[in-house]
Amino acid sequence: MAALGETARKRGLLLAVGALGGLVMLDETVLGVTLPTIRSEMHLSPTTTHWILNAYMLAFTCFAALGGKAIDLFGLRPALLASCSLFAVASLLAGFSDGPAMLISMRVVQGLCAAVMFPVSFAAATLTFGESERGRAIGTLAGMASIFLASGPLIGGILTDFLSWHWVFWINIPIVIVGCTLTCFLWREPQRDSQRVNVDKVGLVLLLFGLTSLIFGLMEGPDFGWSKPVIMGSLLAGAVCLVVFFAYEAKQKAPLIDVRLFKLSAFHASALVILFSQMSKIAVAIYIPHFLQLDMGYSALWAGLATVVAVFPFPFLSAHAGNAADKYSSRRLVLVSMAVIAITSIFMGFALPLKNYIVLAPILLLWGIALPYVMIPTGRITVNSVPPEKQGEVSGLIISARLIGGTLGVTLGSVLLAMGAGFGSVFWLIGALLALCTVYCFFKLK
Repeated sequence: MAALGETARKRGLLLAVGALGGLVMLDETVLGVTLPTIRSEMHLSPTTTHWILNAYMLAFTCFAALGGKAIDLFGLRPALLASCSLFAVASLLAGFSDGPAMLISMRVVQGLCAAVMFPVSFAAATLTFGESERGRAIGTLAGMASIFLASGPLIGGILTDFLSWHWVFWINIPIVIVGCTLTCFLWREPQRDSQRVNVDKVGLVLLLFGLTSLIFGLMEGPDFGWSKPVIMGSLLAGAVCLVVFFAYEAKQKAPLIDVRLFKLSAFHASALVILFSQMSKIAVAIYIPHFLQLDMGYSALWAGLATVVAVFPFPFLSAHAGNAADKYSSRRLVLVSMAVIAITSIFMGFALPLKNYIVLAPILLLWGIALPYVMIPTGRITVNSVPPEKQGEVSGLIISARLIGGTLGVTLGSVLLAMGAGFGSVFWLIGALLALCTVYCFFKLK
């Protein structure tokens, strides 16, 4: 490693951890094309099919804050070796699954591992590069993540049509092995003060039980019946646990999530923007390929190609969005772009019943152009809205907002489809929520 040179070592490490972090983005878009095939082969209900997504996202959401402390608790190499090894095994078994129980269980394991892999890989980059290099390193990570994100629908379609849906999970294995091996080889422990890490076990249990109960009640309500005791009890228990979670976390010196930051109007407004824009992104990545395959008869490959138009602009516009946020008003960029995403989401709802891709494609493209001008300037607003001593906690909160938004996006779509409302209703609802968020942020974002 000494012969490699310090600059080459840092660059190699950045590419390795970027690949690990990119897997999270790939997973957000690659499965949307594949789920109709899995549903058909396993004879699953729509709700059970969507649990394949939400099982992963729920586990990731609840344990992301804890995963961010893995370096301090165990050290980078042990944390990464354990999480990556288990993620690879879970991916292997998920691909061999012949029923929903095995597949959903492995998705939970993947989510738990991703909750360690993602923040650890990000921390490895930020700890390796100094302040003068850190911005470029983070930009490189964001660029790699956006490439994985944009390629997801196409990769999912190619694998599903030319091999099988099993390969959507198996493709994770070589990426994880190479990324983890290179990271462990190139990692050099930095000089820093060792700190005693406190794990907020009570907060973790409240968040886990609250979110799981609430999501279970919402997703299973249409099948069980909303008036059934199990559904009403699940919704009530979830709501109570989340209320208690926020009250408990507000009093802790070392909380799992520092909910006191939400008292800052600019911070909680930008967190809402992240949540709802992620909800919109998941809806497009999951329900547009569903619609194209189930209602328009597209193959997985053509559905993937047709969906790429929505995510293709992101890698090319990310850098410009960041520069524009520095040069112009981030607030103005976010408000205008949020309005565009809200309007295009509503137009998607009207376009889908027409079953004409020529009408749908320009709407998807305009949505995709607006997305980076929402997400990237919002990150800048979020960081600038908190005191300097709280900067370290912002990334964890942003990750949590993204994951909760994605989980809710899958959940709301699943509920509406299970109730027979149709694909258009998913985008009408999300468009309305985005519009309300835009109006609220007009007054709260500074």
